[in-house]
Amino acid sequence: MGCGASHNYSYESLVENAWLQVEGTVDKSAARKKNNLVVKRSGWKTIRIFVSSTFKDFKAEREMLVKQVFPDLRLWCETRRLHLVDCDLRWGVPKDTTTETTLRTCLSEIDRCHQDNIMPFFLNMTSERCGWVPAVDDVPQAIVDEYRWIFGLSITEMEIMHAAYRRDNPNSLFMIRNASFMDTVPDRYKTEFLDDNPIAPHKLKMLKTMLQNRFPEDRVIYYDCEFDYIDKEKDKVQLKGLDGLFTQKVLEFFKDKISRQYPLDDTPADPYQRQREAHESFMKNRAEVVLGRDQVLREVQDHIAGIAIEAPLVLVAGPGSGKSAVMARTANDTVTNALNKTIPGGGDRGWHIFFHFVGATPGSTDLELMLKRLLKELGVVNDSTMPKDLESTVQLTTAVLSNPNTRPTVIILDAVNQFEEVPAAMNMSWLPGKLAPQVRCVFSMIGETPPHKALKTRSTRPVETSLEPLDEQARQEIVRTMLSKYNKRLDHLQMNSLLSKESSANPLWLSIACEELRVYGVFEKVSRKIESLADGLLNLLTQVLERFEEENGGHLLVATLCLLECSNTGLLETELLKILADEDNLMPKDMRKKQGKGSSEKLEKLPMAKWAMVYRGLRTFLRPFGESGEGRLDFYHRSLSKAVRSKYFLTDEADEDMVRDRYNWWHSKLANFFQHVANIDRRVEEYPYQLTRIGDHGRLAACLLDWDVFDILYNEDYSSQLLAYWRAAGGAEEMEVKYKSALKELENTEDVSKETLGLRYLQVSRVMTQGGRHDGAEEMLAPAVRIEQDDLGARPEMMAQVYELTATIFTEKLKLYDFVSPQQLRELRPAIDNGTKAVELRETLPKEGKNKFKLAKTRMQLAFNLESWQACLLDERQYPEAADFLSKAKASEDGNKHIDQAMETFKQLRDDGHLAEAIMTKAILADRGSQVQLKLYEEALALCLQTYGENHILTSRLYINIGIYYEDRGQYRDSYMHFKKWYETCLVVFGPDHPKTKRAAGTLEEPLYRRVRQLDEQGRL
Repeated sequence: MGCGASHNYSYESLVENAWLQVEGTVDKSAARKKNNLVVKRSGWKTIRIFVSSTFKDFKAEREMLVKQVFPDLRLWCETRRLHLVDCDLRWGVPKDTTTETTLRTCLSEIDRCHQDNIMPFFLNMTSERCGWVPAVDDVPQAIVDEYRWIFGLSITEMEIMHAAYRRDNPNSLFMIRNASFMDTVPDRYKTEFLDDNPIAPHKLKMLKTMLQNRFPEDRVIYYDCEFDYIDKEKDKVQLKGLDGLFTQKVLEFFKDKISRQYPLDDTPADPYQRQREAHESFMKNRAEVVLGRDQVLREVQDHIAGIAIEAPLVLVAGPGSGKSAVMARTANDTVTNALNKTIPGGGDRGWHIFFHFVGATPGSTDLELMLKRLLKELGVVNDSTMPKDLESTVQLTTAVLSNPNTRPTVIILDAVNQFEEVPAAMNMSWLPGKLAPQVRCVFSMIGETPPHKALKTRSTRPVETSLEPLDEQARQEIVRTMLSKYNKRLDHLQMNSLLSKESSANPLWLSIACEELRVYGVFEKVSRKIESLADGLLNLLTQVLERFEEENGGHLLVATLCLLECSNTGLLETELLKILADEDNLMPKDMRKKQGKGSSEKLEKLPMAKWAMVYRGLRTFLRPFGESGEGRLDFYHRSLSKAVRSKYFLTDEADEDMVRDRYNWWHSKLANFFQHVANIDRRVEEYPYQLTRIGDHGRLAACLLDWDVFDILYNEDYSSQLLAYWRAAGGAEEMEVKYKSALKELENTEDVSKETLGLRYLQVSRVMTQGGRHDGAEEMLAPAVRIEQDDLGARPEMMAQVYELTATIFTEKLKLYDFVSPQQLRELRPAIDNGTKAVELRETLPKEGKNKFKLAKTRMQLAFNLESWQACLLDERQYPEAADFLSKAKASEDGNKHIDQAMETFKQLRDDGHLAEAIMTKAILADRGSQVQLKLYEEALALCLQTYGENHILTSRLYINIGIYYEDRGQYRDSYMHFKKWYETCLVVFGPDHPKTKRAAGTLEEPLYRRVRQLDEQGRL
């Protein structure tokens, strides 16, 4: 008896000693501190719940969580734009996993929870087992140092320490099963619920006491359950009573904590603000460590602080040379300097700093979206005046950046050569030939790419600088900095060996090499490992991928890389878990030699333990987009994408057909997955893109006919992405046929309201107009009019939209004519008639906001058409029917009335751009060749130049109109000078091959103007 007491005393002493060490690692400042963590967010966010417990004795609870609690919580999260990931690492751990891998898997997953949610959402379940207690020899020193390991604690206890105990995590819940349930368990199965380690009772008693002392009683919950039956097929004990307090408390607790930390904001998120926040997060992350680049950083800041610099500074360097880090530090420093007002020339408003890192966020490779964000940040446009397509966006951007009235602005763009390959991005047509004096541009790009070549051919050449290879001191500092984070270092010989590699002058190669050395477990063989590192960035990445396959999940890792490579905008972690779950069908036939044994059981998602192994290997090469926590993953650097293509798609043995088949297999895999994804935003981002890549026109058309998809791709001004997908699905004519059929089907659907049906006809008619299918647009608008008038009471706002769209359809038809002629009266009449009706209706609606702006725009369009009516109605006696509808005098009177009111509205709205256009329209309405007309043209030109600058479509229209004015008066010198400016503006705005530029060039080549040009060249004008 005395001996037993001695043992008990010894066990109690060991347990007490361990907990004394625990207390030494507790964050005292967090003790009993009120935690009111509220995270501001926009868009989707990922929530990670870490489930901690011993394994054998909590199978029933874990099954209840997986089958009931988490599915309910996941649905609730999705209504709040949250992705739920439950991290259960006791399931799916390979039997041959090493001790270090097991410990790192568990604790690094908690690190991810900290990273994603600041305070992890943590659930611990405890009963009568304490689990494995690693001995001193079991825990590598690196883990001891990194996680402040307490010897004597079990893995489960260390999870509690790291996730909750040390910082009093308010998001942690402890569910303790009452020991009384053991009385109901058959003796044969009691061993599953009891720990045979003699120290276990002492450890569990202390753990439960310390949890109750540390945390409030509403977070340490005791619950009851009892034996139910034995599942003979699975030889598993089933418990009953878990669907009461246990499930209710877990579900309610995490709903409460999640809603407190991430409150639902119903305010519509500004997509451009979300983009800026994501780029800011990327900037902060990449700007932390930039070594050996002081000289180029000073050079960039000197350029920004320069005076009247007309050309951009271009940082030219190869892949992996550290461009993004330099650009991120540049952006970060420039923002700081602007806030401190140390950049000269900012005036009263100060400098606005715009930064964009191509490839850093979803959509960041889209030039149009980037330019629209720039215009909005500069206050040039709002939601109502945003340009409708890339062409008009490029024109406006060119004008703004060359306009001396634009506010002082610094534009910092990283990886300009990685924009999607549209002409405006490749030829840099959005950037004016000469920047305004108060605009600075700093770009990075790879040399001799299309954007670089385009800038070099300009008359005003860019200021170029380059990133020289890192000197030895900078390389040594990078190695020391990276390895010291993990308490590792190289000796002198090892450092020399590493830096003797030619590629060590490349920062990306060096950082990858350091990561390879960091994870290499045999210190005595580090020197040999250094020697084996492949020279060349692509070669090293290929070598790393081979190691990943061997150590981190094999076929699962290969599949993850291929899926990311073939995705449109990266993949959510939750999506990867579902796709990877089907391990038996995860690879194309010609790649299955790399596939390991799959799972015989059909799973809904990949076990987290398997995913954690894959993610741990890839995490240094994957980046979640920004700090939004959305959980979307993609390659951190495009060099990895290149390595993936080289290793898994463009292999030496792969011919052209095999490469195409491999890509088609993976794109088909993603298409089939996203076809059934409930999240409509993600489905629209990926599904039509994947169908386009595999050329599945039938499914693509069916996808675009899905009204939920239509609603996301539809844009009232211009549905550019929707139209682009229809071009891939068969073209505008196919689009018209399919939508006609879809609308007929919608008419015959019983539960579709007249309001929905009328709206669909109106929207599709507008898309037809945008796509140039004017007759089809007119045909589909007719039912919308009929439904609105006969069934919905002809609501003023909707009828105004109907009339405006009708007027637009006929106005667009007028643009098909090359010359003004009486034949245009046929289209002008309905354009004028419907424009008039739209104006009359909008006048009855509240004169504010969007309606006020739309009324002014409709008036301006109507005034222009009224002037065209006068020009086409050459002789009222010859066209009596047209004259009876509207005489030339009445058209002139009404046109001036409408344009005057439009001008007044634009003045009130302070919309100088549209005001300039309205004044130009007023000039067109004035007597041709009169001094009044010239005065209005000059007023419009002055306002246009002030608002948009020299290089804008409106400026080009004014130059041609003023040129025509002087030509009518026989003042050919003045007309020539304006036609010349018209041509020069068109050249910048549209490019040399645009029909408008060619028309301007043709005018200057007329015999009369060739003679005038000769006089001009001789200096005789």
